[in-house]
Amino acid sequence: MRFLGDLARALIIITAASAAVFGAAVGAYKGGIQIAFAAIKMPLVLLLTAAICAPSWSALRAAVGARASLKTELVRVLGGLAMVALVLAAVAPALLVGVVVGASYHSMAILLCGSAAVAGIAGVAVLIRSRVSGAVWIPLVTFASVFVIVGAQMSWTLRPYLVRPRSPDTPFVRALEGSLIEATARSWDSMKGEYEREYAPLPGEEDPWR
Repeated sequence: MRFLGDLARALIIITAASAAVFGAAVGAYKGGIQIAFAAIKMPLVLLLTAAICAPSWSALRAAVGARASLKTELVRVLGGLAMVALVLAAVAPALLVGVVVGASYHSMAILLCGSAAVAGIAGVAVLIRSRVSGAVWIPLVTFASVFVIVGAQMSWTLRPYLVRPRSPDTPFVRALEGSLIEATARSWDSMKGEYEREYAPLPGEEDPWR
């Protein structure tokens, strides 16, 4: 049990440090205090998601008769989470290249979402390799769905990570508006040059499209 505790702490440190590196790279698009804000929030997204989802993984395994220990399953989830964070840290240089070359806000948003998707797949792969077989596939698929939903909502709640360079404010968090899916779809359309409106007003300016 002591070994599991030491392993869990090591995985948490790896996750926090790697996610912070990725967050700092994302925040570099705006620069300034946003680098620190994003570096703080990225680890929070992953670790809070793990804290919420780990008990469900243990309960789902127990429901199909698989041996389940909350501490063991937490370490298993943290292992997948550490892989997610390591992959994110590995793609951080690509984001920095986007910052250097002056990539558009919407292109950076799509790159950010794509990086998160690839990292998520890598994390699920770690869980799949954890001797999963038979009826345990059912809780694995269910847990992966729960993890994606909770992680997406957590990331949406703690946004922004990217901040438009011309924005005069750099908030730590922003009021909820719309959904993550809607925002991703808008960024995809905007990246292709298809805009819902011709002008995005600065805070305090009148929006002519309202």
